[in-house]
Amino acid sequence: MKWSVCTTGMKSHSLEWVLQVFSRWRAEGAVLDGLDLWIGHVEDYSKCCIGGLGKLAERLRASHIHIPVISGYTYFSDGAHGRNRDLEEFRKALQAAEILGARAVRTFFGHLPSHRASPELWDESLSALLQAVTLARAAGVEVWVETHYQTFADHPQAVLELMSAAGDENLHIIYDAANFHVDGVDPLAALSVLYPFVRHVHLKNYRWDHDCWYRSQPVSALSRHGDVDNISILRMLQQRGYSGYVSLEYFGARGWEALVQSLVECRSNPA
Repeated sequence: MKWSVCTTGMKSHSLEWVLQVFSRWRAEGAVLDGLDLWIGHVEDYSKCCIGGLGKLAERLRASHIHIPVISGYTYFSDGAHGRNRDLEEFRKALQAAEILGARAVRTFFGHLPSHRASPELWDESLSALLQAVTLARAAGVEVWVETHYQTFADHPQAVLELMSAAGDENLHIIYDAANFHVDGVDPLAALSVLYPFVRHVHLKNYRWDHDCWYRSQPVSALSRHGDVDNISILRMLQQRGYSGYVSLEYFGARGWEALVQSLVECRSNPA
């Protein structure tokens, strides 16, 4: 099991700032192997820094920082124009993955909860997603759909239906326990069912306010005061022989303290 941090929660900072903080964390003893790179960081770096992504790839290799996934924001569900736009955005993320040696590109599937997706919308969105999968396969890159509330991949049964309908071994999932909790789904039960499709894990924890989401309070990933039992999640992953990345994911100023505390807690695998 390897550890990484998602840069999607650091959108207000440059990638240069992220890399400096990452180096400091390592120097302080954090056991970190890589970064999930937000596509916005990649694009900004490419525009602003001499040498672009080729130079970034050299820098990452020299610093022994692996990039398991490029985190895009595509959904493949918002009408014909939206699907075409998403395919173009996916191509950009795919190019970055090739240059930076990432195993996969992250996507979402659907911009609505699964129970609100009509059969027609589901089929049209799946067709667009599979176009992306085909593009990725040609480049030697995988596609990872993140399990997330308010998307078509918000429930284990919906994810199983997606994987069955796709029938493509180049399509896998990013398992996020906290995202399942938002919809009242038991994260451990979801992991047990979906494990064969898991290639990456996002780890975070909250005291979630189901009535008013913005009042939800982030806590450290392994805190026993959070809603999600991530210690049991990690234990199950170890028991199943999981060897991929577990990536800490927190957002904004409210999540920063929880992220830093999580790095301390995860210095040695507690499972």
